[in-house]
Amino acid sequence: MRILVLGNATADFGYPVEHLPRPGETILARGQSIEAGGKGLNQAVVASRAGGSVTFATAIGDDAEGALIRAYLIEQGLDSPAQRVAHGMTDRSIICTERSGQNMIVSTDRQAKSITLDDVHGLLHSLRRGDILLMQGNLSRETTRDSLAAAAAMGARAILNPAPISWDFSDLVKWAHILVVNEVEAETLSGVPAPEAAAEMLQQRGAATVIVTLGAAGALLRTETACLVPAPDTHAVDTAGAGDVFVGVLAAAIADGETVQEACGWAVRAASLSVTRPGTSGAFPTARELQHLRRSRVTSA
Repeated sequence: MRILVLGNATADFGYPVEHLPRPGETILARGQSIEAGGKGLNQAVVASRAGGSVTFATAIGDDAEGALIRAYLIEQGLDSPAQRVAHGMTDRSIICTERSGQNMIVSTDRQAKSITLDDVHGLLHSLRRGDILLMQGNLSRETTRDSLAAAAAMGARAILNPAPISWDFSDLVKWAHILVVNEVEAETLSGVPAPEAAAEMLQQRGAATVIVTLGAAGALLRTETACLVPAPDTHAVDTAGAGDVFVGVLAAAIADGETVQEACGWAVRAASLSVTRPGTSGAFPTARELQHLRRSRVTSA
């Protein structure tokens, strides 16, 4: 089965810091880095490394950062006519990461919000029954809603990771075959603070399956009932991008016919490995590492 990822691509500017800045505080970084990123790009890259047949549609600018992203996509085997180059600046993310691995991220979304249904109409109508549409929260509400509806009409399955939450997702949850959220997003969408209760509420609103990622604890999976998928013990260095690793592996596993519980286990193990390394896309597991993690099991949590 194929995976169509509609999402953003950004130039990620990373700054390791002693602690995250407080309001009004100016701090000095210990270094700096720039790499291709964005939730859409990250998830597409990881899904491809995990064995998925991936098409990635996005929009980038005609600047140096856009050229960096295009070169990276070519290197990853994900360059295609589905990527539109528009005049102006490529979207950017500023990522500050402290020694504990916690981070603070600010992103722009001008290029991502410029993507319309007309841009992706042909891709959506090429989907076949059982294929997967993978989306996040970076595109406009209208494009996201209409893309989910078009995929459903083609018999495709939607994996929706509504992050960042910058507009009302309440009537879009019903389109999700699998809804993936973290604890904060689960509470924001449901109005319920407890992850299990939030997952149940989101199912009541139409999501077939809900997964709430829990960081070091693993993930809560709710289908007919709820279960905890534990994570291995790790020492977190940088948590940026871990959620995208989870979603990308999950999509590839589902496309390859794994059960959602098997897919969730593989995704948790992959995300847990990624947090042990600095950076975002540079910390993602390789294809070989992902296949090793697919066969492994968590022995402690």
